[in-house]
Amino acid sequence: MSALGGKAAGGEGINPTGSVVGIVILLVSIAATYALGFSIVPLIGIIIGGALIGFGVHFVPVGGAPAAMGQAPGIATGVAMLAAGAGLAGLFGGAWAYEATGDFAVAVAGGAVGGGLMMAITCLMVNATYVFAMGIPAASGKVAKDPITGDTFPEYKSQGTEGHGLPFVSFFGGVIGGFIAGLGGTLIYIELLDVYHAGLPTIMQADPAAIEPLAVSLAGIFAIGFFLVNAVLAAYNITGTIEGPHDPKFKRVPRAVIGCAVASAFCGLISMLIVLNTGM
Repeated sequence: MSALGGKAAGGEGINPTGSVVGIVILLVSIAATYALGFSIVPLIGIIIGGALIGFGVHFVPVGGAPAAMGQAPGIATGVAMLAAGAGLAGLFGGAWAYEATGDFAVAVAGGAVGGGLMMAITCLMVNATYVFAMGIPAASGKVAKDPITGDTFPEYKSQGTEGHGLPFVSFFGGVIGGFIAGLGGTLIYIELLDVYHAGLPTIMQADPAAIEPLAVSLAGIFAIGFFLVNAVLAAYNITGTIEGPHDPKFKRVPRAVIGCAVASAFCGLISMLIVLNTGM
């Protein structure tokens, strides 16, 4: 199944019925948030953050088990695990920056840089392992020439494989994907933290300084959960391996963005309900 109910290998098209249902769920979640007395601005930020995560994941070169055996390009792990790793690095960077400066732009930039840096280090070490430990040259199975460097691949690609190693365009895509996903994850964290800062003191009848650790913990836990939800949705949309932005599967991005936005809207509403003031 795709993120919106399509077949696992259903090409790049958007499922019209699934999209309509998803958009209805998104709008209902926003309306429910407003009806319950919350500002819809944090939820909009969460939706945008979730969509950014789904978008960024498609840049990340994931080769899975075939890559570990030199049968496919990319990093030898799953989509969700790799994306979650980049997201956690971004969240740590963004959360630290927000705590240190209190500046929204600096925090979001810190999260983006954290995610991008994690992917840059990962791609560098993966390539070093492929080239110097396994003797595998970088060769794409999707394009004959690297769109960025112009390097050609056919003469380096082994017969019977989908390519191998980590071409520069995949390396570049991984860094961009980590940057975008880290930005989205940090945006979700900040929006949730602001909601909890505003709601928890009233619910718990406590001083804002006293509930600060709880607010940070809840925002962090939910932000990580959001990242895993959106990463898994993107993984279902990709269905297997992807080399990066030059891979034909990258054309599936629109339906992943819609699916992640819908999931983030619903999950965002749920995460805000814990500070709902019922007057009891």
